[in-house]
Amino acid sequence: MSTVFVLSARQLVSLYACCLQSMNKLEFIEQLGARLGITHSEAERFVNAFINLIYEVLKGGGKVNMSGFGQFSVSHRKERIGVNPRQPSQRITIPELNTPKFKAGDTFKEMVKLRKTGPSEETH
Repeated sequence: MSTVFVLSARQLVSLYACCLQSMNKLEFIEQLGARLGITHSEAERFVNAFINLIYEVLKGGGKVNMSGFGQFSVSHRKERIGVNPRQPSQRITIPELNTPKFKAGDTFKEMVKLRKTGPSEETH
């Protein structure tokens, strides 16, 4: 069963303005629900399942590759010697760790690329 949303012009402007600025998880869920015509709880379950699936794959040592969007992976940092910032003369051992990594895909890069439309480019 699909849900029909009726939005006023003010609500539509508010939703559009939200997309042009930073967006938190709640706003993202609201936008996703509105675009797909699903309830807030369905959109929230989708987003949480998506995030948890990525966590599980990375925790298992795998990668998540979404063609055009990007690749989620884990980068392993070896144990190394560093400098204590509070006492620069003291050397400390920085333990090994795994850290999440995201590499943007070509389509993603193209979508966010800054395009200058100054007078010099318009005349060419």
